[in-house]
Amino acid sequence: MISLLALCAFAAAAQQAPDFSPKSGAEVPGGAAAHPGSGKAAKSAQDSSVVITLSLEECLSRAAADNVYMRNARLDVSAASLQRREALWEYFPRVSAMAAGYKAHKPLVEMSAEDILGENAKGLIETMAQMYGINTSFSGFNDGYMTAVQAVQPVFAGGRIVNGNRLAAVGREAALLRLDIQNRKTVSEVEDLWWQVFSLEEKLHTLDFQQSMLDTLCANLSSAVSAGLSAETAALQLELKNNELAAGRRKLESGVRLVKMNLLNSIGMEYSVTRAGASEESPYLDDLRLDAASQLPDSPESYWREPETVLMQMDEVRLLALGVKAKRLEKKMAVGEALPQVSVGVAAGYFDLNDAGKSNALAFATVQIPLSDWGKTVRKAQRLETQVQKAENERVYLQRQLRLQLDKLWLDLTSAYDQWQISEQALLTSRRLYEAALSNYAAGLVPLQELLEAESVLRTDSTERCDRLIEYRTAVREYLAL
Repeated sequence: MISLLALCAFAAAAQQAPDFSPKSGAEVPGGAAAHPGSGKAAKSAQDSSVVITLSLEECLSRAAADNVYMRNARLDVSAASLQRREALWEYFPRVSAMAAGYKAHKPLVEMSAEDILGENAKGLIETMAQMYGINTSFSGFNDGYMTAVQAVQPVFAGGRIVNGNRLAAVGREAALLRLDIQNRKTVSEVEDLWWQVFSLEEKLHTLDFQQSMLDTLCANLSSAVSAGLSAETAALQLELKNNELAAGRRKLESGVRLVKMNLLNSIGMEYSVTRAGASEESPYLDDLRLDAASQLPDSPESYWREPETVLMQMDEVRLLALGVKAKRLEKKMAVGEALPQVSVGVAAGYFDLNDAGKSNALAFATVQIPLSDWGKTVRKAQRLETQVQKAENERVYLQRQLRLQLDKLWLDLTSAYDQWQISEQALLTSRRLYEAALSNYAAGLVPLQELLEAESVLRTDSTERCDRLIEYRTAVREYLAL
């Protein structure tokens, strides 16, 4: 046992128990002070490397711009907008132009008078032809060409044009809702990863304090063992504890790097896993720090919202309603295939088939009534009606499931808050226990093992408090995201 005199210096320096709680001010996890201004670079005091800090808001902003799923969701909205514009063209006349020409190897038309009047009149025809200078044979249509322009305006197409435009509008609205849903998913993913990194770095901060305490103990014990005031077994206990801390630190550092890489991939930010390969566009992974400036969340009552109001505003509920509407429009379009189709049009052209060109124009109207496909169309409409009913059933069921999910999220929120408060009380108790063990050890009343056990309990409760706080933050975010 170390004498009271040998521990006076240690007890005076370590009398105050450490605060293991996550920082609510602008401090970087791991004990490093946060750099002012998100994204600004500063020189590290340890290795003179450029340290880049990332706030949660900056990560979310990067994810909204560069996350691959967000980019694809915006492309879906763009495609739906283009499809809506495409459907609008069905209201306008269809104008087409045509040109054709030909050149025959032999005349397409060859005839003589005897082909018309018969062979018996051949002699008479030849005599009359010589008398009046008439050619008794004809050949022509060796070559020719024609051009035409036509415009057809649909008047009635069974409602398919109108319903097609409505369906395209529904598709664009659905794409916008899916973009909002994807944005919520992206925010959820980035926040989860961000807080995971925060939690792991807080645990590293806890290990730093424990290592500092062990270093002080080791220094005092070394002097005490040399002076014959303490047994060597106490020093061996501290050596085992040091080995445990070193293994835990390596595991935590690997975890921080892995989660940090996942976070950077989610926000579309380039990075390098080696310092030699780092650049301004791709900074070194360990030079990226989180700006952990945050405030403690409020109690659950401040976040309560009426379930029915939340359900009416949920993108998922509106998307389900649009799904039913789209199925009904598809059925109407199928029914339109069995209805008459009316269109009017004009056409104009120029023809030159035998060196005698002429132009002409005409107006026309068409009425098309499907007859043979009527039975097929009726069955198709009946089949689509089953899809409408199926979509309606899914809408009712999934809306109930969303209400259940909302209630579950509220229960998770209140439960996470209770767990956080319990961990706060446990941390206060373990801190008092540690202070008492530290004083008793300094007075020579308890062995070193009891002090190490009290410190281990304090570290465990501090880690538990950090995890419960992050779980409560996550529960609040998931509840408010709906």
